[in-house]
Amino acid sequence: MNRLEARAAELAAPPRAQRPAVDAVLVTVRGETFAAPLRQLRAVLPAAFTPLPLSAPHVAGVQPVRGSLVGVVRADALLTGQAGGSPGPLARVLLAATQPEPCGVLVDAVGELVWVGDVAFASTFGTPGVSGRTADGLACLDLETLVRHLPGAWPARPPDP
Repeated sequence: MNRLEARAAELAAPPRAQRPAVDAVLVTVRGETFAAPLRQLRAVLPAAFTPLPLSAPHVAGVQPVRGSLVGVVRADALLTGQAGGSPGPLARVLLAATQPEPCGVLVDAVGELVWVGDVAFASTFGTPGVSGRTADGLACLDLETLVRHLPGAWPARPPDP
């Protein structure tokens, strides 16, 4: 069976046999839309974090989640190298299913649930945390990699006099 025949068979299949209903959620970071895979998420929460004084620009703060404090990092600072201003009313924290502890990733907004399937094209970004693009050109986040490649969390302290 050639590729065109395989694609025709896939399109002819009933919708439930064809693919799951959704596998990602669309998120916005500094005006760009990304797909965040649902398999890497524990929850999507309203942004209710407490900022940490003297922390690095990529550290948003800590947020209580089910009786524990979870560190929250800024997706904009990690993806672009520049932290934006205060989060708006649509800002959300993606609770990434990282091991051994979850980590919160602050995004500007969360949109609809979508099907993106496998990442079709390698990433053109030089940024850890972007796994590639779909056939439709949608950038896909890899939350595990994004959190694993955090820069130093605390700025160097000047020596005591």
